[in-house]
Amino acid sequence: MAESSRRAARLARKGGRPNALFLASSVEQLPSALDRAADLVTVTFPWGSLLRGALGLDAALTDAIDRLVGPCGQLAMLVSVTPRDRVEGLDQLDDGAVAEIVARHAARGLRCTEARPATADDLAASRSTWARRIAVGASRGGRPAWRVAFVREGRSDASPDAGSATPLR
Repeated sequence: MAESSRRAARLARKGGRPNALFLASSVEQLPSALDRAADLVTVTFPWGSLLRGALGLDAALTDAIDRLVGPCGQLAMLVSVTPRDRVEGLDQLDDGAVAEIVARHAARGLRCTEARPATADDLAASRSTWARRIAVGASRGGRPAWRVAFVREGRSDASPDAGSATPLR
């Protein structure tokens, strides 16, 4: 989180997020005070329970992620699943699996704005060390990744800078 914190501390005109909030917590233990508080929630290559929540395979965890997204807020995910991950109920991501993920988040009030295989630029922009490994593997026909993004419809009386950015990793 150190590098993310440094980037967030930059001036807004240089891509900083002066109101960013970084937490070390399991998503299901986040306080209800954070419900619908975030303008942007990012989930970058999760694993374990966070992966199951991001994929909509664990209703309680999916609720915990989606409840963070405020009115007009966004949820942006980079996810990857292969049979080796042993995710119960999902061997790999393809159009059908992603459509089911989209439907699970839609049931919680989020509208899908993007669902597509991640590009090398998506992986590089994430600045994730795991993304670098995936990029190398993908170039050799290895591990696929998907970018899936959502927005919560609604009105926000707050100014554009009033929300928080909450990266979940």
